[in-house]
Amino acid sequence: MEFSFTRRHGLRKLYLEYTVTFIFLAACIFGTYLVTGHTFILSKDALNQHLPLLVKYRAALIEFLHHPSRLTFWSWQMGLGTDTFQVYSYYTIGDAFAYLALLFPAAKMTMAYQVIAMVRMYCVGLAFVYFAQHFNFRNHVILIGTVAYTVNAFLLYAAVAQPFFTTPFILFPLIVVQIERVLKGGSAWPLTGVFTWMLISNYYLAFVLGIGALAYLVLRVLTHYRTRLDYLRTLGKLSFATVTSLLLSAVLLVPEILAVTNSTRTGAQFANGLKVYPLYYYLFLPKQLINGGQWYFMYWTALGVVSIGFLALVYIYSRPKKYPLLTISLGLSMVMLLIPAVGAFFNGMMSASNRWTLLIYLPLAMAVCILTQDAPQFSRHTLWILNVATIIYLAVLIATFYFANNDDIFMPVLFLIISLMALWLINFHKTRFPDRWLLAIVLLNAGFNAIYAAFPYKGDFTDKMLSRGEYQAITANRYGRLDQGLSRTPSYRVSTISQNQIIAGPNLDNDLTSGLHNIDSYYSLQNKYLGEFNTSLQNNQYQANIPIRQADDRTVMNNFFGVRYLFVQSNGANATKLPAGYFLDKTSQPIINYDVGQPSSATSKDQLIPIQTERYKTNNAFPLLYWQDRYISHARYKQLSPTEKERALASGVVVNGPTTGMRAAKLHQTVIPIKSTLVSNRFNTINPAKLKYVDSDEKYQLQFPQMQDKAFRQRVRGSELHIEFSKIRYTPFTMKEQIHYDMHHRQAMANNPGSVFNERFNKYRYWRYHVLNGSPDISFNLNYFSRFGTASVVQAKQNVLSLFKHVTNGTLNIGYYDGNLPQKLTFKPSKLGNYELKYRVVAEKLDGNYTQEVRNIQRHALTDLQFSRNRVSGKITTPRAGVLTSSIPYSSGWRVTVNGQAAKTIRTNQAFLGVYLPQGTHRVVFTYQTPGLRTGAMVSLLGLCWTAAAAIISWFFKYRQQ
Repeated sequence: MEFSFTRRHGLRKLYLEYTVTFIFLAACIFGTYLVTGHTFILSKDALNQHLPLLVKYRAALIEFLHHPSRLTFWSWQMGLGTDTFQVYSYYTIGDAFAYLALLFPAAKMTMAYQVIAMVRMYCVGLAFVYFAQHFNFRNHVILIGTVAYTVNAFLLYAAVAQPFFTTPFILFPLIVVQIERVLKGGSAWPLTGVFTWMLISNYYLAFVLGIGALAYLVLRVLTHYRTRLDYLRTLGKLSFATVTSLLLSAVLLVPEILAVTNSTRTGAQFANGLKVYPLYYYLFLPKQLINGGQWYFMYWTALGVVSIGFLALVYIYSRPKKYPLLTISLGLSMVMLLIPAVGAFFNGMMSASNRWTLLIYLPLAMAVCILTQDAPQFSRHTLWILNVATIIYLAVLIATFYFANNDDIFMPVLFLIISLMALWLINFHKTRFPDRWLLAIVLLNAGFNAIYAAFPYKGDFTDKMLSRGEYQAITANRYGRLDQGLSRTPSYRVSTISQNQIIAGPNLDNDLTSGLHNIDSYYSLQNKYLGEFNTSLQNNQYQANIPIRQADDRTVMNNFFGVRYLFVQSNGANATKLPAGYFLDKTSQPIINYDVGQPSSATSKDQLIPIQTERYKTNNAFPLLYWQDRYISHARYKQLSPTEKERALASGVVVNGPTTGMRAAKLHQTVIPIKSTLVSNRFNTINPAKLKYVDSDEKYQLQFPQMQDKAFRQRVRGSELHIEFSKIRYTPFTMKEQIHYDMHHRQAMANNPGSVFNERFNKYRYWRYHVLNGSPDISFNLNYFSRFGTASVVQAKQNVLSLFKHVTNGTLNIGYYDGNLPQKLTFKPSKLGNYELKYRVVAEKLDGNYTQEVRNIQRHALTDLQFSRNRVSGKITTPRAGVLTSSIPYSSGWRVTVNGQAAKTIRTNQAFLGVYLPQGTHRVVFTYQTPGLRTGAMVSLLGLCWTAAAAIISWFFKYRQQ
């Protein structure tokens, strides 16, 4: 097919027809949610990130428009505090659609978010129409391709879950058109514009689109322009577009690149350790092609298009010489989908996420256009090729249906057969207006896919969507309304208890609505030093995107972070797992559930257990900034265990800078090892370093024999119990071994008289179960049960992409015991296999000595704290030299003055902001500016000058030619 840049006749009619078509598609994509009383707001990323950040960014933008000099670079409310420019640049600044929120009042932001989602999808189809009208396709053919491009599994998810992932679907067709323009000798200015949009929209998506653009350029030149191109002139134009767009977007790119290189994402395990995908991935990959309404993506391998897409693939591959670009690009894509390393490469050398498949939909939709354009002229030979290919494909789909027992492929198969029949009828000249019939079939196919994705009986998207009014209810009841009356100063923070949900259903990590300062945060870019700190202390909840969560409910960490209040749901998990020193401060109105969670012995309403939200308070929270005159050297700090490192936070400060005049910290013997023995319920002692777990019903007791001794019990009273794993290694059984042990266990359970063990059936049943679950895989849980609930070390599966971490060690907080520690804990692994566990159990003593150290820290807090835009200041008098330390995350963007004189910021306790202070009275002022922003702005200014000069020169030469 040949690109044409001559103006097409009847364009207005084409765009009008597309608009009418989109109204039908929008009704199918979004209307189902409205009918069932839901919104288009997914109860995960959209709830935690996209919608609240849109609200915050709109408010910041309005403030900037009124006061251009007031730029906020630092937020005290995003976790412990973070760079707002870095967060907004990833989610909103470069998103052109986010600015539509300015058209809505502040009270209508949920409506704005949903309207913008529909506008985004409309523009996706608009971009494809613009792309396809450069070919000699009939109007209805273009509409068919547009439907195939717009309604696919990727976008049905992204439109409601990751809104900015719709932007590449708009950009990629524009990029291809403008590259083609340059290859044909046209102007480079449109390509410069679209490249600039690509670069400012989102650095991650720009990376994927950039690779896609380069791949298109290379393949297009090799397959079409190899002998007819003016290489020097073309290279000059492409270079101009690339360099100019890089210069213009530097104001965003430079800070973003610095943020990425200084984030927790660096050093991630490549492809999550995968060399090949699990067997189920390859078995179900053919099904993904037409499974357009799917909810679950295998490693983000979202292919699902309308069923005619399969026939289009067969058609173009039946004549590869005629369509070399499509056959080569799609063929390469299919091979790339088989290799985890490819997904990891496109995902910034991290997990094997195949979100790059967004690039595949353009050639797929193009293939659909070619098929429907040529359909009236099909030969019988071509139709029989389509017949045979369909029969083979259906056989594969039937086999996978019987294996997986999923009925989600029923409607796609039905439309595949209908599409094939329509092609035969067209060939027999039994239909008038064949394009209209094919368009109707494709529209119905796409509509059913969209409805199926959102229809509530399947529990697919709909179960994950917020109901109408729910976002407002969640934001108002984030803490059961117990946050009312609390000051919103950044000088203290709040938190919740791990796995204890005040709001039923969604996991809430970010708090951008209450005005309080929750330590939990969930953003794509997190401070790498904060990651190092949590890794060093082995925070069991640490993940790259969520570095703290609730700090595993560890007392000293919560105190160090300045957590003054904890909010707890009384009927939730871990409701009694409170860190030391937190006392009940306030409760919500009690609610009685007569049917659940009540004692069977109750004889009156007074004996029933109410459900309440509870607010706990402590007097042991560290100040935000405080002075320490005792230091801990890095060499000494490295020798400490994770619990000892945590406990040392109250005794001194780990300094990355001068210590002149300071004294070495006295680290008291407050972390007491406890001897432990692992005993099976089969009454045999187990060596945890060689734990072979072969029976899923087997449990263990972690016994503490020293707790029999009264003097030792007294010594460790009032302690937090930790299990410090210095080594965790899990080796799953092979498939054969796994099935063998499952069968052995099943046979052992069949011990009633007359029981018959069906070996053949059970062998198949277990094999099928393990294939569908990706066995053998490295995931496991180490579950420890106490009176507080279940504490677990969790190794996620390798298909958990952004939140994957390889667990080789960790510290597990069992809980704080104000009296005697338990004599034993129940332990149970979640999966069969070989475990190598090296650990020690310790009691972290939290007695009067700890309280005295905390009071000393509180006495040396920075006083007269004043918070303003990008600034915090205060006064302090130091009796001798020391370090003003904090729980403010360190960044190179911080600057400090002491008594009006510039001083050097230092990194304290691995991750936090500090400054060395001599003896005396000091006025300390910390100010913040986004690292790289000034440099990026200067480069962009240079880019503007360069662009203006190039535009003048270009206009001058064009004028002279005329």
